Amino acid sequence: MIITDTEASKTIRLFPPEAISRPPSRTPSESHIPPPVHPSIQYGPGSSVVPPGYATTTKPTESITYIFEPRQGENSMILHPLATNEQDVIDHAYYISVNSNCFTPSSYITSIWKYGRHKNFVGDFEIAAKNSKSVDTVFFRGMEHPIEEVLVTSSRLFYTQWTWKPAESHFILYWDDSLGGNSIACFKSKDKTNSNLLAKFIPRTHMRRPGREIEYTRLEVTPGGHELFEDVLISALIIERLRTNT
Repeated sequence: MIITDTEASKTIRLFPPEAISRPPSRTPSESHIPPPVHPSIQYGPGSSVVPPGYATTTKPTESITYIFEPRQGENSMILHPLATNEQDVIDHAYYISVNSNCFTPSSYITSIWKYGRHKNFVGDFEIAAKNSKSVDTVFFRGMEHPIEEVLVTSSRLFYTQWTWKPAESHFILYWDDSLGGNSIACFKSKDKTNSNLLAKFIPRTHMRRPGREIEYTRLEVTPGGHELFEDVLISALIIERLRTNT
């Protein structure tokens, strides 16, 4: 799928989190796209740990495509659904920025914020150059860990697999690049069936040319993937950073 500049420009009027004004209150029935769902059962019986930005609501009945749209003049981008309703875009968008560590300029910190009613900080991760002595870390759900403790990389004969195992959770995400075309897919188990598919991360494939429609990197999330949306998002961003790190 190629997303045109015209399609995107009709919906995006978003600003960094500190500049966002809270939109008017809306009832769940007024939203065209249900917000990501993250039932606390994922964290064990009686758990009160619910990630920011998740709500107990009906999950989508079909997959939703999100695009990563860079912001001009900023080292940041907006992840938003391909929706025709501007409020849907605002309610379901994420602001993603990258900045260097002031003490170690070769180390970069990626921060993620959730738009919508609450403007929540989701988390961040820091990854340094490969020859750095710094420990790569991820801060998510109120806890910071070395990335190697929550994301395990294993190389197979024809593909690479990444296993996302959050320390405070009782689920595992399985990513791999067996799809080809530089894309990666996320499953809820080692059994790679369509019923277990949670999401696909699809980098852009076309160079920019005069007269050519703009193509954006995409995140396609299934109904089941919306139950673990922010885990899918932050793990995908970390994996893409690691596999393109120089």
